[in-house]
Amino acid sequence: MKTRSSKLVRFLSVLCVAAWGPGPPAAAQILPSLGIEINAGGPTLSVTGMVGTVYAIQYANDLSPTNTWVDRTLLQARGDGDVWTDPSAPSTGQRFYRAVSVPSPADPNLVFIQPGTFTMGSPTNEVDRSSIEGPQTVVTISRGFWMGKYLVTQGDYLSVVGTNSSYFNGDKSGPPWNDQDFGTDLTLPVEQVSWSDATNYCAVRTAQERAAGRIPANCVYRLPTEAEWEYACRAGTTTRFYYGDDPGYTNLHNYAWYFDNSIYGTQPVGQLLPNAWGLYDMAGNVWEWCRDWYGPYLGGNLADPQGLVTGTARVWRGGSWFSAARHCRSARRLNNFPPYTYYQLGFRVVLATGQP
Repeated sequence: MKTRSSKLVRFLSVLCVAAWGPGPPAAAQILPSLGIEINAGGPTLSVTGMVGTVYAIQYANDLSPTNTWVDRTLLQARGDGDVWTDPSAPSTGQRFYRAVSVPSPADPNLVFIQPGTFTMGSPTNEVDRSSIEGPQTVVTISRGFWMGKYLVTQGDYLSVVGTNSSYFNGDKSGPPWNDQDFGTDLTLPVEQVSWSDATNYCAVRTAQERAAGRIPANCVYRLPTEAEWEYACRAGTTTRFYYGDDPGYTNLHNYAWYFDNSIYGTQPVGQLLPNAWGLYDMAGNVWEWCRDWYGPYLGGNLADPQGLVTGTARVWRGGSWFSAARHCRSARRLNNFPPYTYYQLGFRVVLATGQP
């Protein structure tokens, strides 16, 4: 156990506790430890442990025998200054922290996304910007999570829900093309799913994988919030696309399936280049449902925004195979009513602690 504190304590008492769960560590593993500094921005914790291991950072308000430890974030030990500030900590009183190792989910196609801060939206001088992409807002994502490396495929959806309503699957006689045989390729992204279809998939998959012991007991699959989606899409960049500004759209074909290169349909996931965090098709192929009700950005500084409490439309992000290049920018956003289905609209999942 390690603790450090500065003079700006703000009457906040913090105890750092390291723990392993659910069982004892193997002999070759490194026991985790927490370091802490107290400053005007709240307690800043650093975790030391086996590189690549994900830890649940938990807190309690007291250390009585009946105390309840609450999951606050997931943090991965990376050996390069793994620090995290808790924006939810009270300005007075006490809070106790501990780190508990979390077993890795069984699905290898999940990428861990470390907490961090980014600027959401586009600057007023961005080429092809839309007014609904501002005002720019500084957002702190204080909760780590896993995100699907790929869009949910037709095969994924079929294996969990038992149906596949995708347009690009077999013979189709409806618009936009009549009497087309698209064959059956379950590596194509699922589409023509409503927001409720997507959230139902998450709930069913959570129940199935929890029962099979494939995910940590306190984790659920869900749709990403709009802020989580853009944070993961940008992967540390501030440019129009996650690979650069590309003012003439000359490199987009290496990263996204869109109108100019898609051959007028969805394409198997994961064929083009990923972003810096290993996520594929964050631009193009199909638009992606997000968890939020659609609403205007607020500007300023926010921590873990969840969107409006209620609304009429849910957010889409990412662009599609039928989109013009400008709609594949990292800041682009659309929305529609939750029951809406479309042959350009699918989703990807996150796995995180908390409620679905």
